[in-house]
Amino acid sequence: MGRADRDKQVQELHELFSGLEMAVLTDYRGLTVEKISNLRTKLRDVEARFRVVKNTLSIRAADGTPLEAVKEYFTGPVAILYTAGDPVGPAKALMDFIKSNDKLEAKVGILSGKIINAAEIKLLADMPSKDAMIAMALASMSAPATNFVRTLSEIPSSFVRVLGSIQRQKEAA
Repeated sequence: MGRADRDKQVQELHELFSGLEMAVLTDYRGLTVEKISNLRTKLRDVEARFRVVKNTLSIRAADGTPLEAVKEYFTGPVAILYTAGDPVGPAKALMDFIKSNDKLEAKVGILSGKIINAAEIKLLADMPSKDAMIAMALASMSAPATNFVRTLSEIPSSFVRVLGSIQRQKEAA
């Protein structure tokens, strides 16, 4: 690989690293190509990617990006899981894959510019997705208004039931 190719790859990686919402550095030592392909397929479904990176190029590309804080983890065989979208889905997919493939190890991650360790990645995987959290928040916010409207509509309903009861009593007498 010539210098121009290396510089081009560093530039591509730098652009990639700059736009990440979440990234997880993993040690993929011992995984077969078939298993890595299966993981990539699962990650594509949750709008994430898994890429094997060359450490020297990644260290150079990480300068000025959120991954600059974890440059020392670019040792040994490194693959990076990354997404610019909701980080919960990719974290769940990664942790599910790790449960069935003990050879893949999550080293460290970056979430919205903050360093997270493997335990925090697992906690992230246990959270509901962004859409589910928004739905729960909206349900919590709309519940008081819904209950208030039900209460207000109950007043005329009760009045009509009382009138109906009085009418039945008068008709019976």
